[in-house]
Formats: sequence, structure tokens, C-alpha cells
Amino acid sequence: MSLSKAEISDFVRRNLLLIAEILLCIVLYIGNRYGYQRDQVLAEQLRRELVDMEYQALNTTSDVSAKSKPSYIEKIVVSNGSELVISTEPAYDLRK
Repeated sequence: MSLSKAEISDFVRRNLLLIAEILLCIVLYIGNRYGYQRDQVLAEQLRRELVDMEYQALNTTSDVSAKSKPSYIEKIVVSNGSELVISTEPAYDLRK
């Protein structure tokens, strides 16, 4: 059973809006899918950057706390030959 050109053109004319709507849905679907994938790649990249920054902050905090230890400061004062003297008396609480 073959269709004539007239039948095919008649079918296309009657269903032109439906065909256009289907094509529009396909284009929108492809566009949305591409946008979603782009957003996912960007989100993954930002997650990696966040983890790197967290490790960097942890490393910096560790360095700062190590350099602010009283024993480290005492070693620097002694090695620089400063006139500072380390107190042997405990600190006083002025609120008493």
C-alpha cells in the first residue's frame, strides 16, 4: 500500500502545527539537556575548588597554630638574642 504525493501533502498540511510542536519540544529538550550538563560540570568544578580551599585553610590554620605555640616563640626569642626574659611567675588575674 503506497501513499500518493497528494495524500502525503494533505497529511502534512493537516498536521503541520503538531509537527511544528514536536520539533519545538525536541529543540527545547536538547537545549535544556545541554544547559543541565553544563551546570553539572560547573558544580563539580566548584566542589573540587571548595575541597582544595578547605585543605588550604586547614593547612594554614595548622601553620599558624604551630607558629603561635609558646615553645616556638620562646625558641625564636632565645635564638635572636633578644633582651626579653621569660617570666617564671604565673599570670595574675586582675578581675579578683
